[in-house]
Amino acid sequence: MKKLLFTVAFAVLGFTASYAQQTEKTERADRAKRTERRERVKLSADERAEKSASALQTKLSLSADQKAKIKQIELERIKEQDQARKKDAEAMKDRFEERKASMKAHQDKIDAVLTAEQKTKLAASREEMRGKMKERLKDRKDRPHRAIKTQEGK
Repeated sequence: MKKLLFTVAFAVLGFTASYAQQTEKTERADRAKRTERRERVKLSADERAEKSASALQTKLSLSADQKAKIKQIELERIKEQDQARKKDAEAMKDRFEERKASMKAHQDKIDAVLTAEQKTKLAASREEMRGKMKERLKDRKDRPHRAIKTQEGK
C-alpha cells in the first residue's frame, strides 16, 4: 500500500513539473508573438480592407463580386474609424491645452500671493516633482505592459 501511494505521489509530482515547463515555453512563444505584432508595419486603409475581405472570402467562400462589395464596405468603415481617431486625437490635444492653461492660471494666482522666497521654494519643489515624474515615466516604459504581466503571473 505504501509503495502504491509513493508511486502515485511521484507520478503526480512528475506530471506537475513537466506541465510547468510547457507553460514557460508557451509563455515565451506568446511573448515573441506580441513583440512581432508591435513591430509590424502599418497597412494602408486599402490594404486593411483587402485583408479583411480576403479573410471573409476564405471563411465564407465568397464570390469575386461579393468580395469586391465587402472590400468597399470595409474600406468605408476603416476610413470612418480613421477619421474618428483623428478627431479624438485633436480633441485630446485641445483638452490638454485647456488643462495646461488652467494650471498656468492657477499657478499665477498662487505666485501672486507668495513672497519672493516662497516662490523660489515652490519652484524648487515643482522641479523636484517634475524629476520624480520623469523617473516614474522612465520606469514605466522599461517594465512590461500590465496585461503581459498578469498573463505571466498565471
